[in-house]
Amino acid sequence: MRNLVVTDKDISTQLFKNSVIVNLNNIHYSSCTGGLECLKCAGACYFKDDMSIISKWMNDCQLIIYITRVKYGCFDIPFKKMLERLVVNHEPFYSLVDGETCHLGISQLRKKLLVIGYGDVNEEEKKMFKDLLDESTLGFSYSSVDAYFCEEDELEDTLRTFGGVDHE
Repeated sequence: MRNLVVTDKDISTQLFKNSVIVNLNNIHYSSCTGGLECLKCAGACYFKDDMSIISKWMNDCQLIIYITRVKYGCFDIPFKKMLERLVVNHEPFYSLVDGETCHLGISQLRKKLLVIGYGDVNEEEKKMFKDLLDESTLGFSYSSVDAYFCEEDELEDTLRTFGGVDHE
C-alpha cells in the first residue's frame, strides 16, 4: 500500500483516489488497556479488531494523512483512541532520539505524515497541537510531519486543496 487516509469524519473518496480511506466512525476498535502486552509479544495486540490491519497498513504506507477534529489543542476522542492502539507499532525497548527517551517505530520505511485539523481552533491551541504532534511522532521514521488547520465548514475546500497529494 502506498497511502493511507485516516479520518473521523465522512469525506469524499474522490479526493484521495490513490489512498485507502479509513473512517474511524465505521470501524470496530477497542480502547487500549495500557497493559503493554503488545510490546512483550512482538507487536501482537490482545484485541483482535480492525486496528490489527490498520496498524499493519500504517507500517507499510509511504504517506499517512490524518483528518481530525482538534479540541482544546488535542486530537478528538476517536483519534486519541486509535493513536493509543498504535503502541503495537513500537519496538519493545527504549532508545535515545534527540536527547529524548522513546520507543522507536518498527517500520523502517521513511514516510510522510500530513495532519489536517479542523474545528474552532485558536493560535494557542494550534501551537499546543503542533507540540503534541512533535512529541507523539518522536521515534517514528517520518521524513516530514506537517499540520494544517481550518474551520469545519472549510474542511471540504481544504481537502480539495490537498486532494491529489496522494499521487506523489
